[in-house]
Amino acid sequence: MNDTKNQTFYTIKDFIDLDFNAHRTTNNAIQAKLDLGNGIQISVVSHKDNQPSFGGLYGNASNGTYEVAVFHNDDFVPLSVADDVIGWQTKDDINDLMDKLQGKPDKIHDFIDGLHLAKSKFRADLNLDNPHIN
Repeated sequence: MNDTKNQTFYTIKDFIDLDFNAHRTTNNAIQAKLDLGNGIQISVVSHKDNQPSFGGLYGNASNGTYEVAVFHNDDFVPLSVADDVIGWQTKDDINDLMDKLQGKPDKIHDFIDGLHLAKSKFRADLNLDNPHIN
């Protein structure tokens, strides 16, 4: 018999929970922000079609791709070693990321810490934080 008395259950949000509206600064683009709990917010943006306007968004909603940013306590979470945002993400990619950012706080913090560590290592390998270079 399963004892659920001491278990915590989480409602996991996914792509379907994103509410897209017109992008506030880029024409012909959409954006959605969603609070995932634990101080984490996801931002998903994209151009609406194949004719991207000036604005530098890395996604095309008509082809099912989006640019994603994540914030933890209002600070960027580095989603790649070279940038804080990742582009050309599919709905499945976004669902996978959202899953990693929800649930048990220890799991979430381990994931975010791993992203920060990977970016720090990348920057150190390229000597990007050396004040004597540039």
